[in-house]
Amino acid sequence: ATRTSTQTKRISSKTSSNGLGCLEDHWAKTTRFLRYLQIFDEILSNSPDLQDLQNKCKDRLFCNEIVDMLAIRSKHNDARRTLHRLLEVGDSKGRNQHIVALALMLISFYDSADGCWAVIERVKDRIYRCPSAQKQAYVLVVQTGAHVYEFPQESNVQNPPEKLKKYFQAIISSRLGDTTAASAQVCPSQTPASQLIVLDSNAEKKVLYEKALNKIHFMVEDYLDSHKENAFKSAFQEPARYYFHLCGNHCHRDHVNVHGINGFLCLVRGWFGCQMPMIPMAEDGDTFKGCADVWSGLSEKAWDVFSDPKNFGKDFEGIKELSQGMLTTRKYGGYDDGHSFIGGRAKDMEREAKKKNAKYMQYANKFAFFFEKDFLVKRMFEVLNAEGKPEYVGFKTACDELFALFKETNRLSEDTLLEYLYDEYIMNIDIDRAAFFLWWCGVCNEKHLKVFECTDTVGDENDKTCPICFVEKDTVRQIDHWEAKGDVSGHKMCADCAEQYTKNECPFCHEVSIKENLLEVMKSLIQDVKYKSAGGDPNDLASILESWQFFEMEYGHNPKVIHRVGGLMVKDDQFKRLLEEGVNRKAAWVRDAAGLFFRLYSLSIEGSLDVTSDEKALLQTCYETILGLLSEVAGQPHHYGALYTQAMVPYICALQSGQTTKHLEIIVKEVGKLIVSYYKKYKRVYPNLKQQIPERIIAEYMEIVTENVWGGKSYDPVWKAFY
Repeated sequence: ATRTSTQTKRISSKTSSNGLGCLEDHWAKTTRFLRYLQIFDEILSNSPDLQDLQNKCKDRLFCNEIVDMLAIRSKHNDARRTLHRLLEVGDSKGRNQHIVALALMLISFYDSADGCWAVIERVKDRIYRCPSAQKQAYVLVVQTGAHVYEFPQESNVQNPPEKLKKYFQAIISSRLGDTTAASAQVCPSQTPASQLIVLDSNAEKKVLYEKALNKIHFMVEDYLDSHKENAFKSAFQEPARYYFHLCGNHCHRDHVNVHGINGFLCLVRGWFGCQMPMIPMAEDGDTFKGCADVWSGLSEKAWDVFSDPKNFGKDFEGIKELSQGMLTTRKYGGYDDGHSFIGGRAKDMEREAKKKNAKYMQYANKFAFFFEKDFLVKRMFEVLNAEGKPEYVGFKTACDELFALFKETNRLSEDTLLEYLYDEYIMNIDIDRAAFFLWWCGVCNEKHLKVFECTDTVGDENDKTCPICFVEKDTVRQIDHWEAKGDVSGHKMCADCAEQYTKNECPFCHEVSIKENLLEVMKSLIQDVKYKSAGGDPNDLASILESWQFFEMEYGHNPKVIHRVGGLMVKDDQFKRLLEEGVNRKAAWVRDAAGLFFRLYSLSIEGSLDVTSDEKALLQTCYETILGLLSEVAGQPHHYGALYTQAMVPYICALQSGQTTKHLEIIVKEVGKLIVSYYKKYKRVYPNLKQQIPERIIAEYMEIVTENVWGGKSYDPVWKAFY
């Protein structure tokens, strides 16, 4: 169904600052190109014969050997001139020539003659242009070389000239030794499926499931590269080209995909942390040629057209619904009109996007729309299941092989994945079920799932078959759940599997398991607050945050544990009385234990804690009280530095575990600006402030915060004031 523009904005705004739609973070933050670079690193580092390639590339005669081999093989008239230029510029900055040389050798050894010719032709179109186009040529060659290495066609393998034979043998050896692809896995993070596969006692089935899951991951990786490119085209590139076309600015229209894309690519990377198949040139000073506030010059009807699934990834010239009337203003379409939108270079857009600058919000929303569950899941599954590309052949088989484990794990009655996903006529896909299967495979994230109950639960209480190892045992027991959702009677495990499975969550639904040590953590933290607040020692109070830091580091892989314990703390009557008393009295211990309260406050603002409005208001008041208490220690510099460290620690904990940091960044900035303002106010009265405040700021944390929160030393007022 077609969404209205209002619906699109409402839905997208939920995700534009907290991840990329329903996509698991790993897939947003990587691409096949980045994995290919990892493969190249493995090839070079594991072969002594290839390690000297970097020095060899400085030898013109050696480069001639590589160029001549590919020129002869391709029979391209401009091969030698084009390839020498490519080896000269490398990644557009005169670097990584050894990567280019390795890629060209791989293409020569493994690609067909027609394939070699096509690569050179595409490189030729870019290599004599600007650095941005040269970088595109570099990416193209690396991707092609790695692809033919990963999937060589034996009929294409060529014997190299004598001077290149040792490199050819080294590459062959690296394949035989399996030192590359195996170590550069498509999806290195654990998935619900892989956690079950590793526990399977049947070695043959285990291998079958692992291969099937790896195949699915490889195909998903390929699809998502294309999906990201198409989403980029429909959200940024083609609307920009269309806008400049309507404004009559043909120069900028024709440079969108050369310079303008660098700005939009940096916007995506800054806002979402999303890596794209196209690598931006962040230093591009000509980004304004094709990058401006184009969506403010186009109507909502234009977005309805570009967001229509049938136009996904199309060039604007091929979209018949577009019309001249969709131009609302030409004010952004002049030669220099992009400067105010960009701020200088592409990297400036990335810096502002990290700060969630409001002027980029509608652009982030539009890009995120294409990764919402209703858009992404249906399209991804149907494209892969159609097996329309050679890379997707075998997707159905891999899914069917893996479905056997999926069915057994979730107690399903359907015999095939298609029966599970589609209606009886195999016409309409159930998007929620498809998202559930893709989550199980490690593709979709958990927050977009619906809870599915087991469809085959008859006799579960008496069933002594372990659903992990599929062996009947007397030790099979239902897994404890902190808060069970739906029917969890089939979520069981035998004692042997439980001993191997060390995670504090159910492997089936990933609900937090009840473990006494978690409740002890909560009680211990509350007791810390109680007794150390009575003592009033600032160092003892600061150590409360250290206890929380260890707890968050241990359970960072499962934020639900952190949220659950945090919520229970805030709801605890003893904890609330202590906090209310401290806030009402404006007690100094509240300031000295600020880090814990900063974290709980940020979680409550995000909606991650199950607390009442009164409890949320208490945390808000506590936060305001802490900031107010800073005015009472004007001549005591250690309190300034200590409070900034207390603000940094929760942010770094969340950053390292991949949790949202939006509100923690706001806290760090508010505390930092407040410290600087008091410093400027009192520095003449207390001249030791500048020297002593940094003594309580942890230097390692300062560097991380300066770069990630403020966007660099030039923009960090704390750094500029004290360092």
